[in-house]
Amino acid sequence: MKKTLKITGMHCKSCEILLSEAIGDTGVKVLSASHSKGEIVVDLSGEDKMPLVKKAVEGEGYHLA
Repeated sequence: MKKTLKITGMHCKSCEILLSEAIGDTGVKVLSASHSKGEIVVDLSGEDKMPLVKKAVEGEGYHLA
C-alpha cells in the first residue's frame, strides 16, 4: 500500500537521504522523497510498520505531520 508521509523539518537533499535510509532500515521501501514538499512516499505493504517508521523519523530529529 502506497502512503505519503508528511514530515516537518526537511529542508535539503541530505534530509531526504538521511530519512530514506532510516526508514529503509525498518524494512519499509521508500518510493520517493521530496524536501521541497516535505514528504516521503513509502510502500507499507505487509505488516503494520508505522510505529517503526515513526520511531525512525523521530530518531533522526524530524516529525511526522
